[in-house]
Order: sequence, then structure tokens, then C-alpha cells
Amino acid sequence: MTTETIQNQLTTQIINHHKTWSNLLVYLDFGNEASSYWDLTLEPINISVEVNNKSFTFKNAKFICDVNSGISYGDDVSILTKQVSGKGSYQFTDDKTIHLTELKIEA
Repeated sequence: MTTETIQNQLTTQIINHHKTWSNLLVYLDFGNEASSYWDLTLEPINISVEVNNKSFTFKNAKFICDVNSGISYGDDVSILTKQVSGKGSYQFTDDKTIHLTELKIEA
């Protein structure tokens, strides 16, 4: 499997690791304010892969969420953007597929 293929699969799995991004929302602690939307953008080129020990690091991911602070939904909405980096590990499930086994972010 090429490094580019690993980077592409990791990109998809990192972006879709909802538990991690939900935990980041909790960590940001908006108090009485709420977020109803979040998104993450990450380019595969920003993932460095260490094939020998099946680990990776990433940088320059952009986490975007809305913050609703009005009394009624939509009264006062602002957008928060945060740069995120992190690291983790993966394993091969077969010759063509990897599985993300650990993801730690530095926010």
C-alpha cells in the first residue's frame, strides 16, 4: 500500500471520527451557548505517516463550528474556526484497507 493511499484513508477516517470532534466541542466549553453544526477539513498532504510503526501525525486541520448564543435558535450565530493538529496509530485490516486505532488531538 502506498503512503498516498494511507494518507487518503486516514484523512477520511480522521474527518469522520465523530467522538473526537464531539469531545472537542465539550472541551471548548461554550457554557449556555450551543453548537448545532461542525465540520473538519484536512488535506492528505498534511498527514505524515510512519509506516514502520503504523503511526501518523497531522497538522493544519481546520475545525469549524457554529455557536448559537441567542434565546431562540438562530438569533445570534457566530462561526468559530480552530486549527487542530494531532497524532495516532492505525492497523492494516487487509492489503487495501487500514483502520484508525488511536486518535489524539492537540487543540
